[in-house]
Amino acid sequence: MAARTMPGTNGSMAPEERRVLREGLRDQILSLLLVLTAVALFVAPWITGEPDTAKDAHRNELAVGLVVLLVAMARFKWHLGRWADLTVLVAGAWLVASPWLLGLRNTVVFADGAHVFDVAAGSVLILLSIVSLLLYRAAARDGAGSGRHRRG
Repeated sequence: MAARTMPGTNGSMAPEERRVLREGLRDQILSLLLVLTAVALFVAPWITGEPDTAKDAHRNELAVGLVVLLVAMARFKWHLGRWADLTVLVAGAWLVASPWLLGLRNTVVFADGAHVFDVAAGSVLILLSIVSLLLYRAAARDGAGSGRHRRG
């Protein structure tokens, strides 16, 4: 289906149409990427090595994965605001810093490279939350005149 354009705008979309597209991208595609990252965190013990080693690190991955999965699933149903993005941002930052903050430097986690997975997954979460925050801001700017944008 082709997007309708406003007359006299040389083929560009109206602000309301841009807002709807940005909200759809934010609510659907980014949420799907969050779900995939959460699933990766759930299966991380089997990806990075033995599931019975480094139980604290794996519990940490499971906890962060659960938080991200719940936020992503809520985003599919409800159009959540900035707090959802900030929650994912904090979860990602925790995942990046957790191998050092939990004192896992001298454990099997560092020996088998599981911390690399945690840093990579945390970086993905941080990137997705920043992109989502930028889309939220742009959609709010496009919807400012219409009064239809939800506040978060």
